[in-house]
Amino acid sequence: MLQVLLVDDEVYARKGLRKLIRWEACGFEVAGEANDGDEAWSRIEQLQPDVVITDIRMPETDGLELIRRIVERDAQVLAKSKRPYFIIVSGYNDFAYAQQAVRYGVQDYILKPIDEVELEGTLCKLAKELNRHKLAEQTRRELEYVRLLDQFIYGESNLETVEQWTELTGTYADDPLVYLLFENNASHIQVSDTAQEEERDAGNGENFGRVVQSVLGKMYPNRSYFHVKEHGDRVGLLLTGGELRPFSMNLHAVAGKIQSCFAEMSHESVSIYIGTICYEPLLIGHAYQTALKAIAYKFISDKNGIILYDDMQHEPVQWVHTRHEKEQELLTLMEEQRVQELENALGEWFIGMRTAHYAPAAVTSAIHQLISAILSILKSAEVNMKEISSFRPILAWQAERGTMAQARQLLTVFMLDSARKLAEQRQHHHRGAMTKIKNYIETNYSSNISLRSIASEFYMNPVYLGQRFRKVYGVYFNDFLLQLRIEKAKKLLRQTDLRIYEIAEKVGFGSSDYFTTQFEKTELCSPTEYRNRILDEG
Repeated sequence: MLQVLLVDDEVYARKGLRKLIRWEACGFEVAGEANDGDEAWSRIEQLQPDVVITDIRMPETDGLELIRRIVERDAQVLAKSKRPYFIIVSGYNDFAYAQQAVRYGVQDYILKPIDEVELEGTLCKLAKELNRHKLAEQTRRELEYVRLLDQFIYGESNLETVEQWTELTGTYADDPLVYLLFENNASHIQVSDTAQEEERDAGNGENFGRVVQSVLGKMYPNRSYFHVKEHGDRVGLLLTGGELRPFSMNLHAVAGKIQSCFAEMSHESVSIYIGTICYEPLLIGHAYQTALKAIAYKFISDKNGIILYDDMQHEPVQWVHTRHEKEQELLTLMEEQRVQELENALGEWFIGMRTAHYAPAAVTSAIHQLISAILSILKSAEVNMKEISSFRPILAWQAERGTMAQARQLLTVFMLDSARKLAEQRQHHHRGAMTKIKNYIETNYSSNISLRSIASEFYMNPVYLGQRFRKVYGVYFNDFLLQLRIEKAKKLLRQTDLRIYEIAEKVGFGSSDYFTTQFEKTELCSPTEYRNRILDEG
């Protein structure tokens, strides 16, 4: 709402003006009143109103003298003040007054008695112009702020930049400055059944920069503007002494209050990286660089997502993943489907990375190396990756945008999914292999085949082959082969007049005696008796 100051030596005139005009409808509120020009001068300095409505003739300093003094203020005062618009309300229809008012840039000259329609029309038109100018000025200042901040951050500043900065921001050359980076660690990856669902979920996220703006507005309600700068997936902010002093320069207290505001807005998983405090604008770039360096301690600090570079800078950081021996254990547990042991081992693996002071880049490298090894196993087993719902989420995970807990959860789900898929694929391959083996037996039953010779033919362990054969077909291998040979022998006994020893040889028995013995065990009669019974029935 725009603010207006009423200046008139007649108190009833001021009160009448307050009641006569629909100020709010015109976009204004009455910020204050003054009895004469001298009092108005002080009130203008104090209130910084957008518009001053003043009478001309008043004791001491009149309206025109007030306007002249405001217009002719020296440049130093102008730099810290804003010049209001003036509307003169006077009972004197004097052309000389009007001329002087025009020279001073007075917006309008309205004669008493006041026509409220005329004044409201002037105010509405003025409100549009003022708002347009305010928006343009705000945009100009924001662009100028961005330009100067970029120069400081990227090392392109000089003393002229510092002068422009202090004038624009109203800060002093030795004001404390600190750079903060905000990181949204809320789970942005969903394990979905389809790619479309993942894309839909990703599209529902709120712009994090706007969230940060809202949080800062809640924390500093009297601050009209905060510039937040996008740094990839993070958002940066420069705080000055005005925001730090209420917290006695305690950066943990500042960050803690900001985190509380995030939590109140249902954004609880936000990390704040804080650079070192500097005391001159030329060091803003250093403040930014140290905030960046604070990210390296993301998985080391136990400060609940608040990481100050000054607190952590002397801690050692591991930038390269070197603990490869643990990966093979994880892969073995996954392939053997030892679920509980796998979950425990993964927990130990992540604790080990924290204990070893892994930087986010090293954590990402370790996870992606493990994922690469898992994918190699899945590929060799001819597993269709698209059938694993957790495949794309874990592939998209980056330590720079998440927490250790999220990484552990995603990787655990992915490895358990992969273990189940491998087991299913093995079952499928084994079923296919057993079908081939059964066909091989049915084709070569008349040869001197055995469980050992078939296992060798199919590159399998004979004990394992015997177990798998019985599990798939419900019968031992030797019993299956014997029954197959007997059935083939019965067919020859029915359809040919071959001798018994010839039939025994054709169906794979080493001797006619052994054939006869086995035939009698299964059919409860000799081969000859079986043939004769068939002939008699015919």
